[in-house]
Amino acid sequence: MSSDFSFLEVLTRGIPLDPLPAKLLERDATVPHAPVRKVPLSDEEKVLAVSNALRYFSPSLHGILRPEFEEELRDYGHIYMYRFLPKFPVRAYPITAYPAKTQEGRAIMLMVCNNLDPKVAQFPQELVTYGGNGQVLSNWAQVNYSFVHSFLNSMNYHLEKKSYSIIKNISSFGS
Repeated sequence: MSSDFSFLEVLTRGIPLDPLPAKLLERDATVPHAPVRKVPLSDEEKVLAVSNALRYFSPSLHGILRPEFEEELRDYGHIYMYRFLPKFPVRAYPITAYPAKTQEGRAIMLMVCNNLDPKVAQFPQELVTYGGNGQVLSNWAQVNYSFVHSFLNSMNYHLEKKSYSIIKNISSFGS
């Protein structure tokens, strides 16, 4: 097995937009999937949900992403942003492989990846770790290539004390 984990550097680069990853045509049939959420949203609330999902992206991409996010909301009751699933196997790698300045930052990256490992997570592509509704974050734009990993990569020991409350706020952001 190779010990080159340089592919994990992608976690620190932000959401991949150039080029935009291809739309996921179908979910992975080899892993279990969360039941479709029955969310009784009005048309106005559906528009708001999609607009909220689009806030991560430049308006120039809204024409491409809006129909896709509307489809995910209609078909699954949630916008997972499957297009942004990682292109590498999500699992726990050696802690020293994670691109962060502190052991604590690497540990959190490892924990997120471990919890989304298909051998660990209840519904890995829907970010549900266990218990049927405990999501790591709300969508793949938040998890993979996300501000969370970017923050953890830049975190240093001077930020460590402040980071606990920041991480807590970031985790509740996706809920």
